[in-house]
Amino acid sequence: MMKKHGKLITGAMMAAMLFVLPTTPAWAAKLPGAQYSAVQLKAVQTKEVTYYKTGSASIPSIEWTTDTSVLKFLPLSVLGDVTSVVLDEGGVYWIGTENGLQRVNFSAEDTKDIVQYMAGPRYLYGGDDNVTALASDGEGGIWARTASGVTHIAMPEKTLHEKSFVYEDLVQSILDRRGMVHDTNFTFTETDSSFDAVNYNSLTGKFSSTPSTSDNDGLWTTMYAMGEVFRYKALQEEYGASPAADQAAEIAEAKAAALRATKAVLLLDYVSGRGNGFPARSYMLTSEAGAATVGNSVYGYQSQNGFWFQNFVGPGMVNPNGIIPSMQRNDGVEPIGYSMVRVTKDAESKKGSTLFPSGGTDVMNYNGLGLSQEAIDELNKTRPEGQKLGTDIKTKVATTVTGAVYQVLPVITAATNNKDAKEDKTTGESNKPLFQLTAPVYEQIPEFFNDLFPASAIVDGHIDMNQIVYKADTSSDEVDGHYAMFYTAYKYLIGDSTDPELLELKSLIEETTHRMTELILKDDHYYIEDATGKSTQWSRWFSKYFNDSLGTMEQQVAWQSNVGVDENGDDALSYGYEDGPLNALEVMSALKVASYITAKSYPADSMKYDLAYEQAYNGSYSKDEPYVNGQGYMDMAKEYIERRLVRQATNAYDDNDNQVVTEANVGDSTNTNATLHNDWTQYINYSDEELGWFPVFVLITLEEDESKHAQIVEAYDQWYSNEVREENPFYTFLYQLAHPDKTDVDLEAAVRFLYRFPEYQIQFPVQWNRQDVFYIEPGDRDDYKQTNYALAPDERRIIKNNSNPFESDNQTTGANPSYNYKSGNIEAGSVFTLPYWMGRYFEIIKE
Repeated sequence: MMKKHGKLITGAMMAAMLFVLPTTPAWAAKLPGAQYSAVQLKAVQTKEVTYYKTGSASIPSIEWTTDTSVLKFLPLSVLGDVTSVVLDEGGVYWIGTENGLQRVNFSAEDTKDIVQYMAGPRYLYGGDDNVTALASDGEGGIWARTASGVTHIAMPEKTLHEKSFVYEDLVQSILDRRGMVHDTNFTFTETDSSFDAVNYNSLTGKFSSTPSTSDNDGLWTTMYAMGEVFRYKALQEEYGASPAADQAAEIAEAKAAALRATKAVLLLDYVSGRGNGFPARSYMLTSEAGAATVGNSVYGYQSQNGFWFQNFVGPGMVNPNGIIPSMQRNDGVEPIGYSMVRVTKDAESKKGSTLFPSGGTDVMNYNGLGLSQEAIDELNKTRPEGQKLGTDIKTKVATTVTGAVYQVLPVITAATNNKDAKEDKTTGESNKPLFQLTAPVYEQIPEFFNDLFPASAIVDGHIDMNQIVYKADTSSDEVDGHYAMFYTAYKYLIGDSTDPELLELKSLIEETTHRMTELILKDDHYYIEDATGKSTQWSRWFSKYFNDSLGTMEQQVAWQSNVGVDENGDDALSYGYEDGPLNALEVMSALKVASYITAKSYPADSMKYDLAYEQAYNGSYSKDEPYVNGQGYMDMAKEYIERRLVRQATNAYDDNDNQVVTEANVGDSTNTNATLHNDWTQYINYSDEELGWFPVFVLITLEEDESKHAQIVEAYDQWYSNEVREENPFYTFLYQLAHPDKTDVDLEAAVRFLYRFPEYQIQFPVQWNRQDVFYIEPGDRDDYKQTNYALAPDERRIIKNNSNPFESDNQTTGANPSYNYKSGNIEAGSVFTLPYWMGRYFEIIKE
């Protein structure tokens, strides 16, 4: 691992560090030097909607009004579409129009809440926005009638703590899949047969679902789990040493939820049985619908796309393809079985794009799932003549000026052999693929995870690995989440506990952190290696990936205009160029966490990780061969805005007939316009924003050196210069932790986000026929125009933090009197619970 670093780290430094004992990071305390004041939370009005279809016998007797005469504060010229107005007992105006419902409260404490807009099926039955009559409910809420139905929008006062129980109940009832938590389809049933409306808050209503796999189970579950850890710690400290019975029960529930979710994330590092810390994206049991194949065999097509492996473990389970070098163990441990790749679209056709401008046609220069040449050579040792990979059996992935480019993809069938890579659904027992990649299984899943599984999945006291189908090709999203989870659970959930279960969790976190970090640093390659013998498509942290040809580009005249081209004027930016700042923070965080967690169990390797982490602050990052992985990455981390501008300007150059954008030749695309104005916020990847949160949280709470800490904060400040306008506590509270001395952080706006966050994160179509906001052009990555400020969460579409909160995608198609409120898709409340409980623990907010 240290081959290239060896010349940069002196023996004296190594010797000195061997005697440095781990210390409690100064920044990890409850911010003793903080200058800000915690925001005192209060009970606020929260929208709760009940839906009555026209003709429902459950609609109560209501005195409707179509009077508009009480509306005195608007000129008559703008009242043409107003259909009814109610001035309720609290002085609030409810204004029904042909295009939705407005609530106007001139006494609102926050001026942004004076006008609230309600439209679409979330608030008006079936998305029928033509309000025909209104009626006050006498308690601060409103009855709204349309031709399609009636809705009652109640406005009870609730604390954020009370609201948090709704999200917890939904996890317990429908969102939890063996400890993993993310969105799911749901069915809502009203058990009171006399009530034919839909009220999600009904005491007699019941949610049900069958949660399924997601692309990043570990990342989404990490968000929930971290929130639960801080819930546990916050309640434990706030309720004190002698909590009341109900308080003690709440603490115990928080601890149990935190432990379960943490175990679910950690399990992903064991389900493959590879024994090398490989983090799976997700897994299924063979009994789950998504795991079904045509003909119910491993040779049949699986419609759940991705790069999936099925385990075969037990006596006589011999790997039919041999073991590629990167999967071989040199400690004498023999495999207990093997995993065979499932036949999916990705496994058959994911060829990927080129990575390096200087690359060529070698398979290592391609994204996608092509096997490395080393893997091919090893597998061919046991393959008969006429069935050699790369010669007899291969697939075409590209055509260049020098001819066709062939690779060996994980699944090759008779229909794809020596032809273009494509999907083939015809395979089965009688038509087996010509080649299906395998990986060895070296170890059983630890019994510690047994309680996450149903009894049907436990055989002889162990999880039956033959029922496991796991998803590989892991992205940095997963790795990002796993390390943040390792750290949060290790420090805040386990701490100095003597609880036997937590101590076993501690041991497994230490083992897994060590294994995964060794996998990343193996041969100094700085990536997660998959069963192909290559890195996965997105888990890469090596210098060339970010900076290939950078030295050459900087010599070109166009570079002065932020355009990255070679001497021929061709786009020469490396595939990972714009990812450099994020990925630098990611690998720095991984190394810092690994050094911290393994200090006692693996002290020598902990030292190694710390030395690798130190390299991020030493020297400059490489721009030409030989690239030194990890060196100078802190400087790269501080180039977030700069690299966005370069990638944007280079895209605009490509859009503009290979001309640098100027006022004289600006084109029509978003790229060219934003480039002209250096508006990098038009090139935001909101998924990257979310991913950037996790390493920053780790580093600012774990790094104790003031100089290093200041550089981490400097890097995050660039991200926050866009995030600030989102008014999202996920980012605002982190910014406050990064700047504990600041007293001008807009915490109130972040708290308003929590106040206005819907109780039920149901993905209703959103209506965007609004005239009260300004619209700007779409961002580079978006198809829809954007609002010029972030609307409150209960007035826009339901999203995680990885989507553009300004995007105004009009999703409604008019009134639907038969709209089905009894089923749909619902998100977990982690966007609320993580910042809420973290904010309470770090005393940024208080109930």
